[in-house]
Parts: sequence; C-alpha cells; structure tokens
Amino acid sequence: MEMRETIEIGVAYECKAIGIEKEVVGVVEQLYNNTVLINVVQCAPTDRATVIELQNRLLVKYEDIHACVEIECTA
Repeated sequence: MEMRETIEIGVAYECKAIGIEKEVVGVVEQLYNNTVLINVVQCAPTDRATVIELQNRLLVKYEDIHACVEIECTA
C-alpha cells in the first residue's frame, strides 16, 4: 500500500522535511499531490533556527514520511 493513502490531516508523523537536515516530528495540515504541509512540533536543535524562520511549516515528500507518532496535545 502506498504511504500517501495512509497519511491523515491532524496526525503527527516522523519525517525528513525538505530543506531540513535531521528528522522532525510534525502534524499534517494539508495534503498535496507530491508533498504534505506539516506544522513542526519537534526538531533537532541544529534545525531550530530554520524551522522558526519557516514559521514551523515545512513541506515533506510522501516517501520521506516514516512513522506515525503519538504526541501530547498542548493546544
């Protein structure tokens, strides 16, 4: 089964975002044809400045989404 069929908006995934060196954990906000838009909830300290600069929103290719992650809701 293709990964894109299992990706859901509002769910957190561990993934390798475009333009970021390390893995991040992000909540999916929008699904596009080849990528998803995530809101980053966790990232490596070395990527923090870039993530902040991009206002916590990053694009991720479907093939770079690795695993669903349980996160504590802080809203």
